[in-house]
Amino acid sequence: MCGRFTQDIDESDLDDLYSLSGESGVPAPKRRWNGSPTQEFALCRLNVSGGREIAIHRWGLIPSWARDPKIGARMINARSETVDSKPSFRSAFRRRRCLVPASGWFEWQRDESGKQPWWISPEGGPFSFAGLWEVWDKGAGPVSSFVILTCPASDALRYVHERQPSIIAKERYREWLDPAAPRGELLELVRSPVAGPFECRRVGRAVNSSRHDFPDLLRAV
Repeated sequence: MCGRFTQDIDESDLDDLYSLSGESGVPAPKRRWNGSPTQEFALCRLNVSGGREIAIHRWGLIPSWARDPKIGARMINARSETVDSKPSFRSAFRRRRCLVPASGWFEWQRDESGKQPWWISPEGGPFSFAGLWEVWDKGAGPVSSFVILTCPASDALRYVHERQPSIIAKERYREWLDPAAPRGELLELVRSPVAGPFECRRVGRAVNSSRHDFPDLLRAV
């Protein structure tokens, strides 16, 4: 599962990560070191012309059929094993896939003192979670939202948590975003955990509160 993540990324990082040639077209995203559900984040998706664009969406997918947007607070992760069949996600999986840029994420490991938070990041700089997006338009105005896909944890991370986010390698961004990509290949892509190498560090319990959001949260303890 992924219940918090770090998006310590600026416009140039987004341009480099998604080959946008300095044309992202949106303000620099708010840096988040302890990003939490219902907050806004940058993501990369295809526009109506089929090109890549950066958009700002709320974390927690609100299905188009939902009566109340509050359901999004519970829709932060989608299991890759069932994403193509669950009513909440199957339409977005077919038509509205996205890449969620990140610099790391948090998991909690149970120990004798309670739950120890860990910060985890693949080596090599910013990376992308597999995501889905939706627009809900049954209220005062449209709400754009997203969900992060998860898969069983790799051997390198299973000692921390049994699941991890589905990460898309840069050379497969085109495939994940392609609306014509075969369903079976997409499912294989998000169900195969990235093996690493990872940077994994124990961090302080201040991260347990979503009110705390500053760089020192990532300091090893």
